[in-house]
Amino acid sequence: MDIWKWVFDTQRDLEEAGNYRLAELINEIPSNASEGRLELAQAALPEALAAARAARLPWLEVYFRHWTINPRVCTRREGEAALKDTVSLFEFAHRPETVDCPQSVCTTQDIACCYANVDGAGYANDRIAVCKDTLARIDSSWGCFRCISSEMMNALVDAAKPEEALAFAERQLPQLQETGADQSVDWFEPLAQAQFAAGQYETALATLDYIEEQGFDSDNPPKHYARSCMRFRLLALLGRSEDAWAMLPPEEKGREFGECLDLSVGLEVLLQKAPERNDYLVGRRTAAAVRRYSASGSHRLTLDALAPHVRLAVARGARWSAMQMLELARPHLGKLKQPLGAPEAFAELESMVAAMPAVRELPVPASELADYIRQSESRDAEQDLELLLAGAASLPSDAGLAVLTSCAMRACGGMEAARAYLWSFLRANPRSDAVVEELESVLVEVRDEAGVQALAGMLRESDPIRTHLCLARFAFKGERWSEVGSNARLVLELEPGNGQARALWSYACMHMGDYEQALALFEQSIEADGATGNTYWEAIVAASVLGRWDRVRALGAALGMEFEAGEGPIEEKWGVVRVQYEDDGEVIERYAHRTGPVTARIVSLSGSRRRQTFGQLVVFHPQPLEERPEGEEEDSQFVQLYKVVKVIKQSSFGTSYLVDGVHPGESALNVLTEAFSARGWKWVVHSEKDYTVFDTEAEIEHPGVYFLVAAPVNTAAAVIDETLRELTAGFEHPMCWTGLAEAAGSDVNHHEALMERYEL
Repeated sequence: MDIWKWVFDTQRDLEEAGNYRLAELINEIPSNASEGRLELAQAALPEALAAARAARLPWLEVYFRHWTINPRVCTRREGEAALKDTVSLFEFAHRPETVDCPQSVCTTQDIACCYANVDGAGYANDRIAVCKDTLARIDSSWGCFRCISSEMMNALVDAAKPEEALAFAERQLPQLQETGADQSVDWFEPLAQAQFAAGQYETALATLDYIEEQGFDSDNPPKHYARSCMRFRLLALLGRSEDAWAMLPPEEKGREFGECLDLSVGLEVLLQKAPERNDYLVGRRTAAAVRRYSASGSHRLTLDALAPHVRLAVARGARWSAMQMLELARPHLGKLKQPLGAPEAFAELESMVAAMPAVRELPVPASELADYIRQSESRDAEQDLELLLAGAASLPSDAGLAVLTSCAMRACGGMEAARAYLWSFLRANPRSDAVVEELESVLVEVRDEAGVQALAGMLRESDPIRTHLCLARFAFKGERWSEVGSNARLVLELEPGNGQARALWSYACMHMGDYEQALALFEQSIEADGATGNTYWEAIVAASVLGRWDRVRALGAALGMEFEAGEGPIEEKWGVVRVQYEDDGEVIERYAHRTGPVTARIVSLSGSRRRQTFGQLVVFHPQPLEERPEGEEEDSQFVQLYKVVKVIKQSSFGTSYLVDGVHPGESALNVLTEAFSARGWKWVVHSEKDYTVFDTEAEIEHPGVYFLVAAPVNTAAAVIDETLRELTAGFEHPMCWTGLAEAAGSDVNHHEALMERYEL
């Protein structure tokens, strides 16, 4: 069964009925969800559901909800956190009005995967049963046949039956190959997991290699990260330590996509032979995996990730780090469907930690501990923390020790612990400025609005400047620019020279588009002699948007720039750049000639039927969006990319239209392009030299050509259409411009027939 046919038919019907936005969402939501942009898909979901309900299309509601739940449970491994939504969708998908929707079968995968995250081993037999039941109702012509087969493999692995999982895969493979459904990351990833569970490490590694070689799922960064962690673990288990360390995924990727069990286990294996590398950075990553699974309600995974974390923490004497995760994981024991040895394993970990010394002997008196730690050459946050906790126990009101203790906790990834510790300290010592400042930093970092408001309430009477700075910084973190401005302004009324408030307000103004106020604030900072180079650059951006070219020249000169003599707009030759902007939610890049410090004129035509940007004068932000390549050859061809801040002069050309067909010959093409130039039109050939088209009537292959053409902005589409017909009338083979014909109200059928004849 083609489960997508109803989707395409529904989309076509919606477009014909004029419901274009709902038709767009049918593509937009699954594209964002499947390519790792789940937040964008979730943001569009309320609009999509409201539109689907208004159109009385319950099948579409199943479709949209599935596409936003599936990445949560299958990619991000959410358990109980997603269970309510997953069960709700499963029940909705099996109502009389929705049960025949092909996507209702997909919800079986969603619920099986969610229960796997909650307690994979505990729910293994239930998952096997539901997968068997579903597979009995469908065949390999269904796209979800592969997905349910994959879930069956996963369930058999969690049931400690990896050999059965591989045997099942062998039975399913011929049916999947009939439809090509085996050629997907959704088939090979579970296969690799089954091979790994069966102890076939080399085979599993080869399967991961095949996924990468074939480019499956190349647009899903979270899945890429999970696979890289699995590869890391496999290399470690195979004894290929150097290879494993060389491809250890960077911690920033773990923060972005979530640390995982594979990484923790791989680290434990490697560190048995390299104990000197077992430090607080390792602890931070293994603790992050426990926190991730705990936050998503993945109970079994939380406990599984706890084991390598605790064992590694004990090995390096990090009692606090081990205790923190034991306490976090303890409640998950009672939420498992089946214990399956988990309580005994947990008790063993507890015994290991209990055997560690509770308090270390201080190397100096507690009153000297802060200076001792600051001056230490070999700093390790976990070891420092053990000392600091002991020192703070004897000096509970020492603000310096409290701040250092919080900093050490944060360095170990314990933001929640730091926040609780600082609040506890302030309740006993309410007038500690240093601790207030540290707590404010923590609250802003974790975006604890209730905590920030509570802290502001505590300080409002005694320290209004600190209060409003705290509120401004928190608003800045949340991109609530008007709140930034209102609080920063109050600070400056109380303390006109406060550079931090001025900086916050100026950047908020830039984000709000209040360039007049931003420029005034930047120049105040410059006059106060507290400005950095970044302040000058931001001022140049604001001045460029406002057309204050005298200020651009003066600010640029202060940074060592040289300009041609003259006044007015800066129109110089500063090389070629790429500029990035958004068009209807899509990120677009264009080539442009840089005309000044932060101005550029776009020199490439927009795509067919897109809003025209050729000739636009834009202001861009000077912070590059990409790093320069390291290789000399790559660097020589590199063109830097910048983000557009504002268009200050629109294009004088209208929409671009695509013209395609048989190449008329160089002479005829030259005549055509000369005619374009004479009319002031712009055009650019996009086809390669080896581009060909096939005349199905004569069964002859011809050299082909396709190009974009754009006329001045006030030129009607009908005029462009008529002109092209006149200019190409003598061509042996007619050319095709379907989009233009549609815009001009011309004979679209003629052009569609050309597309079919020449296979354009």
